[in-house]
Amino acid sequence: MVAEWMEALPRLRQQVGERNFATWIEPIRCLRDEQGLCLQTPSRFFQEWVNRHFMVSIREALAAAGWPAEVRVTVAAEGAALAMPESALPAPSVPPPRPAAARSAPKIGRLVADYTFDSFVVGLANEVAYRAARAAAEAPGQRYNPLFVWGGVGLGKTHLINALAHEALIRGPRRRLACLSAEAFMNTLIASLRQDQMASFRDRFRDLDVLVLDDVQFLAGKERTQEEFFHTFDALHSAGRQIVLTSDKPPDAIAELEQRLRSRFGGGLIADIHPPTYEMRIAIALKKAARQGLNIPQSVAALVAERSGASVRELEGALTRVLASAQLRGVPVTEELADRVLGPGAERNTAITIEEVQAVVTDHFKISLADLTSHRRARVLTFPRQVAMYLSRTVARAPFNSIAEKFGGRDHSTVMYAVQRLEERQGVEPALGQLLRSLGTQLQDRHRI
Repeated sequence: MVAEWMEALPRLRQQVGERNFATWIEPIRCLRDEQGLCLQTPSRFFQEWVNRHFMVSIREALAAAGWPAEVRVTVAAEGAALAMPESALPAPSVPPPRPAAARSAPKIGRLVADYTFDSFVVGLANEVAYRAARAAAEAPGQRYNPLFVWGGVGLGKTHLINALAHEALIRGPRRRLACLSAEAFMNTLIASLRQDQMASFRDRFRDLDVLVLDDVQFLAGKERTQEEFFHTFDALHSAGRQIVLTSDKPPDAIAELEQRLRSRFGGGLIADIHPPTYEMRIAIALKKAARQGLNIPQSVAALVAERSGASVRELEGALTRVLASAQLRGVPVTEELADRVLGPGAERNTAITIEEVQAVVTDHFKISLADLTSHRRARVLTFPRQVAMYLSRTVARAPFNSIAEKFGGRDHSTVMYAVQRLEERQGVEPALGQLLRSLGTQLQDRHRI
């Protein structure tokens, strides 16, 4: 063992704390070679975590011990022994953990490798959900339990829960974690029932440290699955284990969901994700391209953000079309190319105008155009305003920023929220869906005359 490293260890223990020291510093093996000091870690996750969180403290402690030169962190060769000799350190207050590479925690489901916190774009539309997910990953079961994240299709819920799961495993490689859809949970339950293996099923799911269940609205109307999940939820929650759920609507809006489950889902933190703002959409496009090794111009990202739909998934689809076109043609990604691939823009592709939508809505609700486009927030105005914004997007197919401009110069994120809100409400309010269809038909009929 390198003498400078041995001398730096007591200082590191004091700087990072006993728990971090036992988890992240003790398993490191320090070697000296022609390039300097090499800190060998048990795994890639371990290496990334040490680089991200402890390298400043490590360099400071080594410099104080007389080693100001190069220090690098690597992953030990498979099978390499990383455990420190007992004489290397003062006796720790807890037994030193086994190297992370040797740990094997049972996991249910498969995580998406690229869905991490680092690749998640944070903004006003998702900041609360993001911060709650990070807190739950850093201290599972201690804060925001259960954590219920809801939002429209394609807004980043699955990305966020995968990031939470990745982070929870980085911080605790031995954690027993399941990350799967509600449908997969039900299918596993059915298979266990058919094979008379319910005891094994319950052991697997009720002995977890972290349970992440995506699309829990799928449980609606499935009495046997709800019954089993209710007992699984109670077993985990009473043991202080972390539960994370996602849905396309809040608990109270999930039809045919048992009241006792609704109550438990709402017993922690409910965090919603809205459609991304225009600025967020540009940032997402830039980051998605960068993860493919491409630095696209800001003007291209802005065009993709404007010409795609409200969801992140639609934005990704538009970006993919632009990047694929450039690659197949062997040309650079330019604004001109993006314009050709994505078309001339929704507003120019339809003859129905935002003004026509406003006229139909004001006539139906018996209000003035000035009231419709004002910034007054009375209920008698906010609902017609949301209806008009929704129809401007779905029937007139106008860009968000154009709609926002026609409604008193609002921010386009307001329009995105109105569209998402009415999409959600239609699922539980049949009369609303009928109204929107009726006004949409009226618009189309009126334009044909």
